Amino acid sequence: HGRVCMLAATGMIVQDVVQFPGVGKTFGAAKMTELHDVAVKMGAMQQLLVWLGFIEIFGLVAIIQTLQGGERQPGDFGFDPLNCGANPDTLARRQLVELKNGRLAM
Repeated sequence: HGRVCMLAATGMIVQDVVQFPGVGKTFGAAKMTELHDVAVKMGAMQQLLVWLGFIEIFGLVAIIQTLQGGERQPGDFGFDPLNCGANPDTLARRQLVELKNGRLAM
């Protein structure tokens, strides 16, 4: 939940500063909460609910592994393309930083 909140907090700021191409034609000049209301009226939020719900199905495997007492740590999806977890001390520090930033975003 912390990672999602960090992305959401960043998105709230970015949508008021930057406008991506094509968004103005679809949603007009709406910002933050007004943009949400416009998206609900247009039906875009229902599409987000369906597709993000579909993506969440893939997280079900990780939940089952955790509940069955597997070796997997919560939040560890085995995705480390930059090999940030090579040094255990650095990994522990980065995990703590991510936890604190996630709490702040929530």
